[in-house]
Amino acid sequence: MTAALTGFGVAVSAQQPADTARQRLDSIRRADSLRRLTDSLLPGHDTLKFPLHDRRSDRFTSPNRNPFDLKDPANIHDSIEYDPTTKHYYIVEKIGNQYYRKPTYLTFDELMQMQAQQSEDDYFRKRADALSALNKKLLRPKLSVSDNLFNRIFGNGKIDIRPQGNVDITAGYQGQNIQNPTLPESARRTGTFDFNMNANVNVLGNIGDKLKLPISYNTLANFDFENQLKLDYTGGPDEIIKKIEAGNVSFTTPSTLMTGAQSLFGIKTKLQFGKLSITAVLANQRSQKQTVSSSGGASVTSYQFKADDYEENRHFLLAQYFRTHYNQAMAKLPVVTSQVNILRMEVWVTNRNGIDTGSRNIVGLMDLGESAPYNPNIHPLTGQPYPFNAANSEYGAIVSDPSSRNPSQAANKLNSLGLTQVQDFEMVYARKLSPNDYYFNPQIGFISINQTLQANDVLAVAYQYSYNGRIYQVGEFSSDVPPDTAAGTGAGSQKVLYLKLLKATSQRTNLPLWKLMMKNVYSLKTAGGSYLSNIQQSGFQFNILYDEPSKGTKRYIPEGPKANIPLLTILSLDRLNAHNDPQPDGVFDYLEGYTVLSNQGRIIFPLLEPFGHDLDSIAFNGAPQTLKDKYIFNQLYDTIKAVAQTFANVDRYVLQGTAKGQASSNLQLGAYNVPPGSVVVTAGGQTLKENVDYIVDYNLGTVQVINQAILNSGVPVNVSYENNASFGLQQRSFLGVLLDYLV
Repeated sequence: MTAALTGFGVAVSAQQPADTARQRLDSIRRADSLRRLTDSLLPGHDTLKFPLHDRRSDRFTSPNRNPFDLKDPANIHDSIEYDPTTKHYYIVEKIGNQYYRKPTYLTFDELMQMQAQQSEDDYFRKRADALSALNKKLLRPKLSVSDNLFNRIFGNGKIDIRPQGNVDITAGYQGQNIQNPTLPESARRTGTFDFNMNANVNVLGNIGDKLKLPISYNTLANFDFENQLKLDYTGGPDEIIKKIEAGNVSFTTPSTLMTGAQSLFGIKTKLQFGKLSITAVLANQRSQKQTVSSSGGASVTSYQFKADDYEENRHFLLAQYFRTHYNQAMAKLPVVTSQVNILRMEVWVTNRNGIDTGSRNIVGLMDLGESAPYNPNIHPLTGQPYPFNAANSEYGAIVSDPSSRNPSQAANKLNSLGLTQVQDFEMVYARKLSPNDYYFNPQIGFISINQTLQANDVLAVAYQYSYNGRIYQVGEFSSDVPPDTAAGTGAGSQKVLYLKLLKATSQRTNLPLWKLMMKNVYSLKTAGGSYLSNIQQSGFQFNILYDEPSKGTKRYIPEGPKANIPLLTILSLDRLNAHNDPQPDGVFDYLEGYTVLSNQGRIIFPLLEPFGHDLDSIAFNGAPQTLKDKYIFNQLYDTIKAVAQTFANVDRYVLQGTAKGQASSNLQLGAYNVPPGSVVVTAGGQTLKENVDYIVDYNLGTVQVINQAILNSGVPVNVSYENNASFGLQQRSFLGVLLDYLV
């Protein structure tokens, strides 16, 4: 007698040891694996990368776990038949009435073991599904409100909040144990907790179908305006309240005269009363409106800065002689009244990049080459005013002693001569700049460094010049004192070079060294803080204004002997006309290398103290002291820059104008992360279309005109945009109302 079964729901009383059943299953599996290995070694076996193997036993003892393998076709029927004689369960697979495979059998214990394993798998699968469903409900609960008033205000009554992101918390302990016997035991062990937390959270909340709460917050954002917080309520078509926005909002108008703003933080509402729509906004403006113009493909940018914003630690006179004769040499430009012509120069700066190639131990001497030395221990040796090494006793006394070339003994030698470090000399390991790293004027006698020096950097030079046909030298060139190759390389093996010190590790206004730093050189800078370079003479404008309290800016000083005369003329920046004839024409005298450095975008005044002593002697000669105290800005040259900027009563001079850059289809806005939608481009009074006439890179702050007809026509192109650079430093209140009436 046989029984056909469809599952494992048959229980019999036959018993067999469980170990024997497990061993039979293992032997079946090993046999099946052996057959597969044998087939793979035979010629003509399956060469697929992921071959499909046929099973050698039944589907219970050899389940097919390959997800790419197809299931058995429908004409294959399998069944389990119980034989009471042998008390075995036979697994039979047939196609019609024919056996498809040789029948296999299972004992009672084997069948029970398989059934228990299947029940256990089903149980844990149900538990996992239940836990996943529970977590889904906890993290994303489906909230609903059935109140009619709630539905009228917010919509369908559903509340959906979807948080995304991550929160990283770092906690630790930092401790140190200093085994120093000079310290007490309690001071040897120190430690503190180290705790840091970063969050990057994005939340999209919907309350009904009218109120949305998009929130984006990242503690590692480079700029605060990248974090967005907003409440957005949208009313129905028949409601008075059409829209209410709070947080990061924008306000645009169809007018080209009043374009609104994009970077706002406040509240905005739009109401509709029949055919009349009212849009109102009250917010803080986090950006500043700026404009850039171009003509013929060259950008025209406006710049503005105050007189206290000179470039410090970048421009230096080479000696006190050049400071004394600076105004005289620049008085008759473009003719330079100077008998000096610098022929050769080497510039050395403190080595901070760790590269020893071309680096030397140097000593910068403040009084080197000066005919009137500051230190009383140094005696002048000549009555000539121009600088050279033998002008005083300092250089000869130093180099006469061979120990002065030893880096470890040079400081002691200088101290024995009555020289004090930082005040009279600086000794550092320095690198020589390449000629591309600086600019010097061979007749005026000043140097301009391309890089900004740090506050504690040392700058020293050696130069050679001709004066009335004779050659003079200040400092030592690297070829004059070759390095000691026998001693090897490095900071301790190089012979010391003695140079003219231009900048020490600290600024001391009481020393002559302070007067060598030029405070009459300005870098053209826009209101947003961007620097201009590679400017052109064509289209360049420069003006000096005086900001009179409560009366606005003027091009002249309102009082004194030179009242109502343009400051540009008083300060010797307008002495020539367009043909370089000595006749003022009201336009800045653009003289390359003297009043302007085009590639660096710098303005140089022909007076050393244009808003101080020179303005006093030119515009207020003989005037009362009370009037001088009102207009003369001597603090700009007598104190450091940070202190001078605190004298607001005399810090009223403004330098502004426009500069034209090189011709290009790309316009540099001078700003980064420009608010999208804030860029408006016009040409000839007509507003251009984005992605049709021009494209904008809001991240890099560039506008590229792609309409070639506009570039060829030479029509001026104006670009207005918003600059986020002043965010957090300067915020303005913004109030706007827009009325639209549909006729």
